[in-house]
Amino acid sequence: MRTRLAINATVTVLLAACSAAAEIPPTVAAPPLRLPTPAAIVPLDERLLAAIDIRFPDEVVAAQGYIWVKTDDGHVVQVDPATNMVIGAVKVDTTSDPYHYCQGLSSDGDSLWVCSAAGDADHHRIDVVQVDPSTRQVLATVAVNKIFDQFAMPLLLNQVWVLADSGTSLVGVNATTGAMSPALDLGVRCFQLVAQANTLLAACTLDDLVLRIDPELGRVTERVTVDHPRNIYATATAVWVARDNAVVRLNPQTLAPVVEFTGLTGDLFVSDEAVWVRTVNGFLYRIDPASNAIVEQIESAEDYSMGSVLAAAGSLWTTAGEDDVLLRLSIE
Repeated sequence: MRTRLAINATVTVLLAACSAAAEIPPTVAAPPLRLPTPAAIVPLDERLLAAIDIRFPDEVVAAQGYIWVKTDDGHVVQVDPATNMVIGAVKVDTTSDPYHYCQGLSSDGDSLWVCSAAGDADHHRIDVVQVDPSTRQVLATVAVNKIFDQFAMPLLLNQVWVLADSGTSLVGVNATTGAMSPALDLGVRCFQLVAQANTLLAACTLDDLVLRIDPELGRVTERVTVDHPRNIYATATAVWVARDNAVVRLNPQTLAPVVEFTGLTGDLFVSDEAVWVRTVNGFLYRIDPASNAIVEQIESAEDYSMGSVLAAAGSLWTTAGEDDVLLRLSIE
């Protein structure tokens, strides 16, 4: 099983095959540095509310009052936060190859969109399917040939946005009809997407770029240098980038760096109130966006494997893929 620590692990092998961006991005000043020194350290045992057994859990989202977990063996699992129990699951993979799987799960709070490993051992592909959270039924399957690495598929302008063709193409899937928009050539390989205001931001690891894309105009409007951006997250007031060994906050208008938290990396959950960083060493850190300070570390005595993190239903939820567990923690 592939863990989140190996985000885009294949990209270094492919460096020589990728061309530079057509435009020369602007050079920006280095941001202030913050070391991973929390104001307080709390043991996980003091915050742990539940440990829920789920095989190969990875991405986690909230929809219609429930917690949903994508697993590497091709299921989407439904967890009831009222009981901390698994109450159902739907198999979304259709492949006949037991070694073919995919990553990717998204929700706008009402609908679920998830990747689906399809094809056979000689012809792998990754579809995108819509799941009804009320019935756990697959409503639609779109053969978009999504890339493996894309974790979140943002919903914007009634479309689900997917990176295809090894990450060089951006495709919108109509959330109502399932129709695909014409592919937009990004000019570089990108691996992660996030919606920010009425635009999309793409993390393009190989070319050290973050792209801003206007989906209504159908073009890339900005290319900004960011060293090895592995994942990207956003609120209305900030853009956050996870790099190899740092988390960087960017100005949402200019994409200029505001502050860099060196020594941290992993999966993030971002809001205006808190930024949670799920790491392989140190377990979980909380950044206060108002002060740009690391205000807390939740430290685990157990060496949990990597996973994703979510704040929902008044709690923190984090997966540990190689430990087959979804953990629920109190936020305070």
